[in-house]
Amino acid sequence: MTYPFNTLAAGCAAALLAALTIAPAHAGGTVQRTHVEHMATDKTPARPIDGAAAGLITSGDGATMWLETSDLEPGHVTTAWWVFMARSEKCSATPCPAEDVIGGADRVGTQIVYADGVVNNPDGTARFAAHLPKGPVPRGWYDQELGHPDKVEIHLVLNDHGPLIPEIAASMLTSYRGGCRDDSLPPPFPASAKADGIPGPNACRLIQDAIFVQSGQSE
Repeated sequence: MTYPFNTLAAGCAAALLAALTIAPAHAGGTVQRTHVEHMATDKTPARPIDGAAAGLITSGDGATMWLETSDLEPGHVTTAWWVFMARSEKCSATPCPAEDVIGGADRVGTQIVYADGVVNNPDGTARFAAHLPKGPVPRGWYDQELGHPDKVEIHLVLNDHGPLIPEIAASMLTSYRGGCRDDSLPPPFPASAKADGIPGPNACRLIQDAIFVQSGQSE
């Protein structure tokens, strides 16, 4: 089965991935790569996903990411999210734990914003790519700018929206709430997240992440 949304997303991602290979030479960007992991739950610890990887380029212009992964539910919609902490030195641990990212958002300078969205391939794989410019962050969950792209801790987080619902496909692919029941959204999340998108019958789940703890983090 072919998913038309993936055809478009794969084309955009391929173009951006090609740009990533030459960007550092021309823009002086810093390139980092890391593994992708299943997020920890109450019952299971975080664990790496074989063959999955993510990359990040930071420069004076902003941050650019790519992420390729597997172990996803075929036909489900998955969105990727930028999560950065401008004052990660105020987190209680490194990398910054979830209780600080959300519960201490003002203290650690959290910002969360949409990056990319796809329909997972029939083999449970997906590819994501996005750029986040330096400065104000439109549609961000919090009031925090990206002031120093090379000095923030950045997490790339994947959210599963359940099976694609064609009638609200655009909302599912570009928002946090799209397609999901309100009772499936984590209680600590802000109202800006819970109002983002058209609800539906599916259950949202935060499923995977990739974490970049940058060497030039905030003073």
